[in-house]
Amino acid sequence: MTKYETIFIAHPDLVEDEVKGLIEKTRGVIESLNGQLIKVEDWGRRKLAYKLKKLTKGYYVLVRFWGNGQVLAELERNLRLSDSVLKYQSVRLDEKAPEEMHIPVEESSEAGGTGEGKNKGDEKEAER
Repeated sequence: MTKYETIFIAHPDLVEDEVKGLIEKTRGVIESLNGQLIKVEDWGRRKLAYKLKKLTKGYYVLVRFWGNGQVLAELERNLRLSDSVLKYQSVRLDEKAPEEMHIPVEESSEAGGTGEGKNKGDEKEAER
């Protein structure tokens, strides 16, 4: 079985119960085809990067699961047919990668850092 991650954006006007119903439907599709649900993250209502069907907000849900191509195809078919889902995207995850990757973030001088480190722009100006 392969590890997949699907994120979908639902209509922002959905009530909490309707979103939970959509998540349960997703869970049912995965488990009915012998897939294994790993994690469901309900990210809530967020601003969209661009207008989508004249909407500026959407309800984000992330689903991570084990399954085969048939599970993925059926899940995407159900999401495509659902009127409440605006957009979705699925990706295959590497099984060897750790569950959660933590990437250290360096603070810049504008974000309240000490300002002791050099930025790439500083290096380019020094070369001139």
